[in-house]
Amino acid sequence: MKELIILYKNTTGIDRNLYEIIIATNPVKAYIDFEYYVDNNLEMQNHYIGSNCCLKIFHYLLNFTHHTHYQSENHIDLALEEFLVLEAYNTQKISYHFIHANPNILFENNITLGIFIKTFIHFLLQTMIQHKCAFFNIDFKTHKTTIHDLIQLISPYITVLRTHCNECYLFNNRINIAEIAHLLVLNRQNKWTLAIDINVYSRNQQFRLFDCAKYGKN
Repeated sequence: MKELIILYKNTTGIDRNLYEIIIATNPVKAYIDFEYYVDNNLEMQNHYIGSNCCLKIFHYLLNFTHHTHYQSENHIDLALEEFLVLEAYNTQKISYHFIHANPNILFENNITLGIFIKTFIHFLLQTMIQHKCAFFNIDFKTHKTTIHDLIQLISPYITVLRTHCNECYLFNNRINIAEIAHLLVLNRQNKWTLAIDINVYSRNQQFRLFDCAKYGKN
């Protein structure tokens, strides 16, 4: 650790390329990568809706035993008390790295965390598709229910959901469908995808340290 601190202090700017390897067998805190391309998502009126929704959802999920205590609180402020938020952006892309800082809540390993995240995202997408209101009342018939399939099904209706479903609430009226629809963004090919990167929960994942530059980037 001493050598790492010395190296950290004596490198600056683009030369500070330090990463932590998340060993597959080690316990981990919950973390989420949230990112999207700005130019492909110019129709977003508020670029914080999706990232705030992500924080509120996972704060709610990781504090399920304390929901009644938070009934009258500002949910995003509560989430920010428990999550370390790292932000990186340029003219093309905005990226957030959310780390749940509560040391009492750990997952067995990175793979287990990935299963947890993917299962809950699948639940969110299914809930969004199955909900019905005055503006969205569609019966989907499909035998394919992967995350990719659900995104394909919901894609034609994302603008409707974002615009009209701000009174369709989930999770004890904390989060609405319009907010959840902002977890889906357009990628470089203008195809709808998740802003949450579910590919980071692999074995021996590399995690860039705070205030470090990505290796190979000028």
